[in-house]
Amino acid sequence: MGLFTKKKTTDDYAEEGNALFDEGKYSEAIQVWLKGLDFLDRPLNAQSEAVWFQTSVADAWFMVGEYEKAYSYLCDARSNISGEGYTNPFVMLRLGQCSHELGKDDATEYLMRAYMLAGEDIFKSDDEKYFDLIKDMI
Repeated sequence: MGLFTKKKTTDDYAEEGNALFDEGKYSEAIQVWLKGLDFLDRPLNAQSEAVWFQTSVADAWFMVGEYEKAYSYLCDARSNISGEGYTNPFVMLRLGQCSHELGKDDATEYLMRAYMLAGEDIFKSDDEKYFDLIKDMI
């Protein structure tokens, strides 16, 4: 390395976290993505990039069964004033799934939103129990 080192960008944090996530290193991915969140301007709820980081952190928490932690990050992503979270079908899907796992009443609302935004395909890579919760409503 030379005297000058490249300053990390949000894209660097995103890519590094993605690589760790893809290797199943969820805890490490979360730590990298949290650094990416720290890198963003405040308030976070006004940064559309925050939606991506918050959703990624939540996805990793979901993968390890930490539904309460995932739910919290997803709620932050959903409430982002850029609008990127509320209209994001993946955010709605994971919110619905976490809500179901936590026994919350809003699970079907979020799962139905995911379906309305992206169709049945968004449910394909997850346990069919989530689609089963709304299939009679369609």
